[in-house]
Amino acid sequence: MRLKSTTLHFLVAVTLLSMIFMTGCSTSAKRPLLSPLKPGVGIAEIFNPNQFPDFRDDYNKDTLLRSIDNSIEYFERVKDYPDIFRSLGFTREKQIETLSFFRTRLLNSHSSQDLNEFIRNNFRVFQAIGKRYEGKVLFTGYGTPIYDGSLFPTETFRYPLYKKPADFKKPYYTRRVIEEQDLLRGYEIGYLKSKLDAYLIHVQGSGQLRLPSGEMAYVGYSADSGHEYTSIGRLLVLDGKIKEEELTLSTLLSFFEQHPDELDYYLKRNDRFIFFKKVDNAIPTGSIGAPVTSMRSIATDKVVFPPGGLAFAVIEKKVSKRFGWFKKKGQVDRSLFALDQDTGSAIKTPARADVYFGIGDEAMLNAGNLNTYGKLFYLLKR
Repeated sequence: MRLKSTTLHFLVAVTLLSMIFMTGCSTSAKRPLLSPLKPGVGIAEIFNPNQFPDFRDDYNKDTLLRSIDNSIEYFERVKDYPDIFRSLGFTREKQIETLSFFRTRLLNSHSSQDLNEFIRNNFRVFQAIGKRYEGKVLFTGYGTPIYDGSLFPTETFRYPLYKKPADFKKPYYTRRVIEEQDLLRGYEIGYLKSKLDAYLIHVQGSGQLRLPSGEMAYVGYSADSGHEYTSIGRLLVLDGKIKEEELTLSTLLSFFEQHPDELDYYLKRNDRFIFFKKVDNAIPTGSIGAPVTSMRSIATDKVVFPPGGLAFAVIEKKVSKRFGWFKKKGQVDRSLFALDQDTGSAIKTPARADVYFGIGDEAMLNAGNLNTYGKLFYLLKR
């Protein structure tokens, strides 16, 4: 009888401990921090002001005003806006009201504290759900390169950019097939000195050619082949050729300078191919048809984020010990207001954003050295 009672007490104790343990696991399990407002949308509304960021801007006010004006012009001319965002309050009319209201206060605001109070009192704040719903967004940079080039092939300029062919339809042929079968002969619109230069214009989506005459020619995005984009930098990391924490444009260029025989192999592993068109303006246009502005335009996935909207980014000041933004003692993260005016082949997730750095070598260097995490927010007037 004693043995039976002891056994029973033991089983009850084990059961209770198991229940407590299981309950503890359940309550301590990691839950999503940010819940999207609707399936497929990449933003969650933040209702607790204590979770708002410090709306401090580290860049020039004039460029922000210009970028805001570009988005207002976009909203004034656009007829349709995605239903999924309109249902959340992001109508084109509300976006115009938001941008105009913010612009007026921005002109008269003289401190970040004043702007913070203004936003907290007058705006709904949304955050990108980011990676694993934790709000973690990978920020990279892009820009408009300037390369020596020619409108005609020469011994120096042998690597072409192509316009969209007459038989174009998606999906078109892969990069490997296009190049190995010379499918685009006759559709050349410009030539560069190196195959890597031509490829980098593919990645950036636009570029400028400095012609032998000293004149400039401008090319912009026309279409893509419809295949998935594969980053050759990421491939180099996966193959152990470059350390992930040191992946920047500088290290990528350096690698192929030292290993030119590997360039073709890696380029052809990216199936996506970009077609260009000649454009009249030096300043490139984003995917919404608005000019992009240095450090004020971002490229995101327009399926999950509201096109043209007012955004705020907090970017960690860290890339690697060798290049770019590296966080040192006493330094703080960079933050900026930006307009969501562009997209890109590799930007297909709520956990990615590209910052436009501008035109030329310095802009390209700085853009290529940005590869770090942060948070992304969107503002909408109450």
